[in-house]
Amino acid sequence: MKNKNFKIASILMIIHGAVLEVVTSIFSLGFGGNDNVFAIDFFKDNIALMIAMGIIFGVVRVIGAIGLLKNRMWGLVLSIINCVVTMCVMLFMIPSGIMDGILACTALILLLTGYYGKKEIK
Repeated sequence: MKNKNFKIASILMIIHGAVLEVVTSIFSLGFGGNDNVFAIDFFKDNIALMIAMGIIFGVVRVIGAIGLLKNRMWGLVLSIINCVVTMCVMLFMIPSGIMDGILACTALILLLTGYYGKKEIK
């Protein structure tokens, strides 16, 4: 891997996809003792679908990170899309949305600075 920012972003996304989504699923099932995992009642009422969606997000995030580690442009694009979507949906999840936001925003900043570097706007 040529760019250190890409490597760090990839590691963050693998941690986010593989670990955080599992933790969120555990909290969602009630093992964490927190009944307020989601801020919207619709999500609380459809917890099984939310868990499935979280797993899908996690798998796609890890796939993008692996593509990025292999210096593939599709990995970069998939990772950026995943970070932006996560930033949009993190607002509806409590408390895991805070960690989603921290990891996704940090990874997005690393991806963009890694790709654009010191290029200036003309």
